[in-house]
Amino acid sequence: MNQKVKDLIQLTVKNMIDKSSSNNKLRDFQKTHEKKIHFIPIRYRIFGGILQSMNIQFGNFIEELMAVLVSNEKRFEIIENLSGKKNKQFSLSRVNDDRIDAYITRCQTEQVDIDVEFPQLLNDIISCDDKTQLKFKHDIDLIFRDKTTGVYYYLEIKYNDDHDTGKFVDINRKFIKTYAYLVNELKITNSNQLVPILFFFNNKKMKGNIYIPEETNIKRGQKFFDEFLSVEYSQVDKYMSDLSESPEVVEAFHKLHRKVMKL
Repeated sequence: MNQKVKDLIQLTVKNMIDKSSSNNKLRDFQKTHEKKIHFIPIRYRIFGGILQSMNIQFGNFIEELMAVLVSNEKRFEIIENLSGKKNKQFSLSRVNDDRIDAYITRCQTEQVDIDVEFPQLLNDIISCDDKTQLKFKHDIDLIFRDKTTGVYYYLEIKYNDDHDTGKFVDINRKFIKTYAYLVNELKITNSNQLVPILFFFNNKKMKGNIYIPEETNIKRGQKFFDEFLSVEYSQVDKYMSDLSESPEVVEAFHKLHRKVMKL
């Protein structure tokens, strides 16, 4: 694993701890929890809130890390005007919007062979000629292109496959609708030109996905690294594990805990 990746991980961890332990951040947490009735002592609720905030920040960091890892591969190029954009406005046809919603509903209520019907859905999205456009705002995690084949890959990046039922449905709906937008933006005419991938950084599989085919359009940690990257998944896993137990990081969390307990 090259030094650029190591530096990114170290810097991000340091920044997350520094940001979460700032006096302004602690005051914000204190004001929030002072208004709540709870049996857990307020200092422990503040400390728990800080840890939860770091978890959310870590999810954003995974997106940045994956972009760096992909950009280090000579055969790929990041599509800079689309990748990592927050609240980017895009459009898709009303017919495709309704088509995607109907597909999600059918998957929830019927026995759907997603290995057959999901590819058909992608083909129908591409061939749609409806000109009525609806405007949306979505985050786009990562778009990159294989320089040799010209194939685009769209990654919807999640840290872990542990979402509750409602949120899980929304993730898959957003994933497909973002694909539909990218079809228009990249002028895709064939489903082989753009591959949508729902990516989970961890290998853990909570349950089967009833919307997206596992073998073709879902990649979990190890599988994505093996197929796309020269860096080994085990290297990143070990480095981050070692860093989390390093004396410097452990002491930083001890220091943060002591600071919170003095509030």
